[in-house]
Amino acid sequence: MSIRTKLLLIIPLLVLLANTVTFFLFQSSTVVQGSYDRMMDRVLSYKQSVLTAEQSLQALYNYLLDPAPEGRAEAERRRGELAQRRDALEQAGHPSALVSAAAGYVRLLDTLVGQEKAALTASSSPAEALAVYESAETTLAFIREEAQRLVDLELEFDQPVFRRVQEENAKMNRLGAAVIAVQTVLGIALAVWISRSVTEPVGRLVKAAKRVSECRSYDVVPALPPPSKDELGVLSGAFVQMLADLKASAERDRERLEQRRLVKELELQALQSQIRPHFLFNSLNVLSKLALLEGAEKTSDLIVSMSKMFRYQLRNPDEPSTLRDELAHVAAYVAIQQARFRNRFRFETAVDESALSAPIPPLTIQPLVENAFVHGIERLEKDAEIRLTVRREGRDAVIEIADNGIGMDETTRQALLRMNYEPAADAGGPAAASTGLGTRNVFRRLQLFSGRDDAVDVRSRPGQGTSITIRVPLKREEEQKDVPPADRG
Repeated sequence: MSIRTKLLLIIPLLVLLANTVTFFLFQSSTVVQGSYDRMMDRVLSYKQSVLTAEQSLQALYNYLLDPAPEGRAEAERRRGELAQRRDALEQAGHPSALVSAAAGYVRLLDTLVGQEKAALTASSSPAEALAVYESAETTLAFIREEAQRLVDLELEFDQPVFRRVQEENAKMNRLGAAVIAVQTVLGIALAVWISRSVTEPVGRLVKAAKRVSECRSYDVVPALPPPSKDELGVLSGAFVQMLADLKASAERDRERLEQRRLVKELELQALQSQIRPHFLFNSLNVLSKLALLEGAEKTSDLIVSMSKMFRYQLRNPDEPSTLRDELAHVAAYVAIQQARFRNRFRFETAVDESALSAPIPPLTIQPLVENAFVHGIERLEKDAEIRLTVRREGRDAVIEIADNGIGMDETTRQALLRMNYEPAADAGGPAAASTGLGTRNVFRRLQLFSGRDDAVDVRSRPGQGTSITIRVPLKREEEQKDVPPADRG
């Protein structure tokens, strides 16, 4: 049986039981209240009729003492109220044992109404009016006595009924207490059942899910609820299957990451140990010509620049460099290229000194500057320009390498940003392929180093040059100080 079916059976039964008890208690209270209301209505009617008779006789007495028109009108009004009270008593239902007594009481009220009317008629004769008034007073005394007798009779007549009602009320109270006790026990049992069969398995599943979300080992998750035929049993089975699938997937991912780590380490080692043949040949050509055409000072400077480059390339790639050291490496490379190209290009820099302490992976900016030479301005005969800008934006150091070379189309730009760029066979032969590998490697290492997807941005259009923007944090978190070997691109 599913949890939904159990709840739909038990909860409506509890509600029906509570409503039944409430209905019986309400009916009992309604009967009692009706009996009390009828008795009190009759008792109050007797009492009110006596009060109205006294007020009517008092108004007649005041008029006889001072026969003014206002007094006569007040006496007439009071007599009308007394007549209304008499009619109400005649129309009200009375118990069979009290019908004759109630009829006699009504006749007394009729007598009093007639006497008051006669007194008003004989008001011109004071002696006659006084005699009639005295008779009315005697009638009022009888009305008081009869009203009290009727009240006593009402209480005596309704006493057995009220005793039966009280007994029924006591029974209903005991029944209500028993039902409430049973309902309370059933409610507690239902709460315990829900806690044991619903909340406890759900709590185990939540703990297991938290362990998995915290990337803990799948072998140390808490014990899952035992299998059952309800929804929680299905959920537990699905969760167990999910854990098994996650464990298998984690093993497969671990193997793939290990393979990728080995491949990327080989790629990085190949990149570091790579010396471009055309660059080395041209550089040595320039050095030999300079040695023949002029003194040894420039040749010495070029050799120093080459040695600086080689020394920087041989450093440990797992240790981050600083932007200052990276720019020094770029300066050594540009010095050699300036000796090679002379006045064919112009290299401009704008550097914010406050950003030079920013950490950065080694061999990051120089490959991009080299890419600007090889793919951007190498074919230009004059007015070639490369700009290197370093500025500080908030907590980031921003490095921009821009050239006015041949640029690239949108497909190539997007491929570079996705890091799946493969240079065409006619894009420069081995040099182009090497540069494509180096650019992709640099972009990936920068992303892993900074931990952000916007670490690199490329803007370019055919014939309008290329601009590459790099963002690195000025300070890194302690746990991100080194580039993990498994993620080096």
